[in-house]
Amino acid sequence: MKQRISDILERWFLSDPALFQVMCTHDIVENGNMACAVRTGKRRLEYNPAFVAEMGDEALDQALRTEAIRILLKHPYQRRPEGCSQQAAAVGSNITVGDNYDMPSFNIERPKDFGLSAGEAYEWYSRRIQEMVGHEEEHAGPGCRGVRDLRENEERNTALSELWDEDEMTVALIDGIIEGVRNWGTVKGAFAEKLTASTRARINWLNVLSGFRGSILSSKRRLTRMRPNRRTGFDNMGSIRRFDTRLLVAVDVSGSISSSDLAHFYGVINSAFRYGFTAVDAVQFDAGVRVVQSLHKVTRDVAVIGRGGTSFQEPIDYAAENGYDGLVMLTDGCAPEPRVPDRMNGRIVWVCNSQGSYDHAHRWMQKSGRVCVMELK
Repeated sequence: MKQRISDILERWFLSDPALFQVMCTHDIVENGNMACAVRTGKRRLEYNPAFVAEMGDEALDQALRTEAIRILLKHPYQRRPEGCSQQAAAVGSNITVGDNYDMPSFNIERPKDFGLSAGEAYEWYSRRIQEMVGHEEEHAGPGCRGVRDLRENEERNTALSELWDEDEMTVALIDGIIEGVRNWGTVKGAFAEKLTASTRARINWLNVLSGFRGSILSSKRRLTRMRPNRRTGFDNMGSIRRFDTRLLVAVDVSGSISSSDLAHFYGVINSAFRYGFTAVDAVQFDAGVRVVQSLHKVTRDVAVIGRGGTSFQEPIDYAAENGYDGLVMLTDGCAPEPRVPDRMNGRIVWVCNSQGSYDHAHRWMQKSGRVCVMELK
């Protein structure tokens, strides 16, 4: 059985080198006790020989492709979406894979099975599934086959994500593979671009928030059985902390900012949803505040208005006037030093788009807060 799987993966060497490379980072391990046919996590590709024996070659090939795409999306190695069970995370991942990669011989969930819109992010799908768990009849409707199957397939779905755990080293390894791919094989161009974009522009929001005063942390910290206690595992309840929305992110859209910088800036904003933010208030600014948005999910298509000169004073005044606890400025630093008004409640975190921008402006930026460089991974 293991040789059968190895033979399928070897055939990808020429036809799907990206999928082949990422699968080569995982050991093939037999596990006859799990409730699903194949799964990945902890740098292992596990298979149940009894289930695999019942699958034809084409179905097994596509089941393995599902896991390869899942690894490229890094779902088994990133922080589980806040408040989501193992089942919700697994089904959310399946929907994301099914929405982006065609596998006609493999019965994977898709957005329409749950009455959900296509093109959303993994975290969004996982949270919608979590809302549906235990309320199948309420959410079920015409065409919503998947909703009615949640309870029936709970054991399989839970087993699918049992090995998933946050692992920055493996994420870095996967990012390196993605950045080096030149032939994406059967992975469509738009999806390949999405994978490549996922390797860039992240900041650690927990570190950023540690620089603000304590009031920015929400009191919405609750106990949950969906996450184990760090010291005692599932014997005691873990906890989830959500963040208040009294944080403003200001995006520099002046003429000195490139299109790729703008994509990276919004990548930084999108990464906030992985850390428990339910909403992010954002403004675009050049010589003035141009667009004010309250974002509730990952945003891909962003209309940019501005592209003129740069003034930091306007977004700082806006944050002060509206009582925000903190302000994150995404910029290249090419503007005069602003004056921070006395009525400004919180501090500022300046996120520079490059090391050069940091070197140019960090001396005056650090007078009003912390300064860091945007990580392009």
